[in-house]
Amino acid sequence: MNVMLNLIKVESKKIFRPVLFTTAILAVAMCVLTCTLYKSYTLQYDLEAWEVGTELFSLLYPLIAVVPLCWNLYYERKNNFLLYVQPRVPIKKYLAVKWGIYALGAFCMIAIPYTLSAVFALYVKAPVVPFTNPFDHVFQKAFTQMPLLYGVILSCWKGVLGILMMTFGYVLAMYGRNIFVILTGPFVYSILENYILSILRLEQYRLVVAFDPTSISDDAISVMSFLAGPAFLAVVIFLTAFFLSKVRGNAVVTV
Repeated sequence: MNVMLNLIKVESKKIFRPVLFTTAILAVAMCVLTCTLYKSYTLQYDLEAWEVGTELFSLLYPLIAVVPLCWNLYYERKNNFLLYVQPRVPIKKYLAVKWGIYALGAFCMIAIPYTLSAVFALYVKAPVVPFTNPFDHVFQKAFTQMPLLYGVILSCWKGVLGILMMTFGYVLAMYGRNIFVILTGPFVYSILENYILSILRLEQYRLVVAFDPTSISDDAISVMSFLAGPAFLAVVIFLTAFFLSKVRGNAVVTV
C-alpha cells in the first residue's frame, strides 16, 4: 500500500504544474470569452453565452487533453527511465497508475474551465434581456429551467470525453516513437472523423456532437449521438494498440 501511495504521489507531482497551468489559462480564457463574445449575438438565455464563448474549445479539446500530459510518458520511454522503474514496480502497474493520474488531469483540464465559465455566464456577466421567440435546444427543459445543473453535467461529460481522447494519446505515447504524432494524433483523428462522417451524411454521430451537442440541429440529436463517437474512438484506440504492439512489434520498454 505504501509503495502504491508513493507511486501515486510521485506521478502526480510530474504533471501537477502542467495541469494547473493549463486549467488556469483555459478557465480565464473561457470566462473572459463567455462574458464578452455573447454581446455580438441575440440570445434568449444566459447559458447561451457559455455556448458561444466556449465554442472554439470544442475543436481544440483533443490537444488540451493530450499535450500537457502525454509528453511525459514519451520522454520516460525515450530516456529509458522505464528500465529503472521495472525492477521496483511491475511495469503494468506503473502504467496503470500513470494512466489514472493522467485521466484525472485530463478531466480537470476540461471539466473545471467549462464549469467555471458556465457559472460566469449565469451569475457574473450582465443578464441577457429576454424576448419572445421560438426556442429549441437539446435537453431544453434542463437548459432553460436548471441551467447550472445542465452546465455542470455537460462539463463533466466533456471531461469524460477528454479522458477518452487522452487515452488515445497515451496509447500512442506507449508505443510511438514520434513526439509530433503522439501529441497531434488525437487531434488529427478528430478532424478526419468529423470530415468523413460529414461526407457520409452521418453528422449526428460525430465525436464533436457528443462533446458539443449544439454543433448540430437539436432535432438530429439522439442517444446514439452521445454514444457512437466515443464508442468508435474506443475501437480505434484498441486497434491502434493492437497494431503498434502486435503487428509492428513496438515495445513499451526497450533495452
